[in-house]
Amino acid sequence: MGMQEVGKLIDKWINDKKFRELIRKDPKNAVQNSEIKLTKEEWDLLSHVDWTLSDEELKSRINKGM
Repeated sequence: MGMQEVGKLIDKWINDKKFRELIRKDPKNAVQNSEIKLTKEEWDLLSHVDWTLSDEELKSRINKGM
C-alpha cells in the first residue's frame, strides 16, 4: 500500500472530475467508495487538506509535496 495508494489517490483526483467534486464534499466517503486503501497516517494527512482551495492551488501543493 503506502505511497502507491497515495499515488492512486492523486491520479484519480487529477483525472476524475466527479471524484474531485465528491472528495471536496466528503473526503472520507469518496476515498472509501473508491478502490484506494489508505493507512491511518495517510488518512490523518488527508484530513488536513484544505479542500476549499482551487484545483490549481491543490495541484501546486501536490507538486510541492503538500
